[in-house]
Amino acid sequence: MKFTTSWDDGYALDMKISKLLNTYGAKGTFYLCPQKQHGKEMLGPDDIATLIKEHELGAHTINHPKLTLITAEKAREEISESKKRIEKLSGKSCDMFCYPYGDSNDEIENIVKEAGYKGARGTAQMLFASDNEYQQNTSLQIAPFPKRKTHSRWWHKLDQYGPFRVKRKLIKTYGIPLRECTTWLSLAKAMFTYAQSTNQPYFHLWGHSHEVEKYDMWEELEAFLRFVTKQKDVEHVVNSSLL
Repeated sequence: MKFTTSWDDGYALDMKISKLLNTYGAKGTFYLCPQKQHGKEMLGPDDIATLIKEHELGAHTINHPKLTLITAEKAREEISESKKRIEKLSGKSCDMFCYPYGDSNDEIENIVKEAGYKGARGTAQMLFASDNEYQQNTSLQIAPFPKRKTHSRWWHKLDQYGPFRVKRKLIKTYGIPLRECTTWLSLAKAMFTYAQSTNQPYFHLWGHSHEVEKYDMWEELEAFLRFVTKQKDVEHVVNSSLL
């Protein structure tokens, strides 16, 4: 089974992610956007030069807009200029794109294709395969689970178990026991084991390094990467290798 990871936005903390991936022989695709996000420090040119030696760079627009809410002309500019920027930084072809906020439609997908990308990653989770190269699915995001740790716009303030609620149906479908849903790490291990035992094509872990920092999930991330390295017949690849 293939194992890949992806990291959005281009925070300076991505260098800490890269170090962890390198320690455990894992690979990542880092989707970069020059627009500063959440007031955090972003990757500099030297950081990017280091990243490209071990991993893959993908495009994530220039200004991080919701692409379906701007004109087609503006979307085309965001998508094509982002590709050019990454190729200038890396000296390599930029084959992968990631939709900000996972926001896309058929028109946006076509613009991505026309820009010359070979594929694009979405934000659909709890999946281990994709039937559309321009909506590459993911398996699990590293984020608080099963309870939210802070108030979030995605869940009502009284919905403490929002992360579990939205994943509950597929967790049941995969036959994962409730005892494996007490922490993010236990769920991640159970899902990976399910994917391997059922011969799924891949397991795709993704996230944002600033959230790993915010929710103090570095130990959980490292423990999961360590767990993956101990499994048999795992091929570590970048996102474009799933196409």
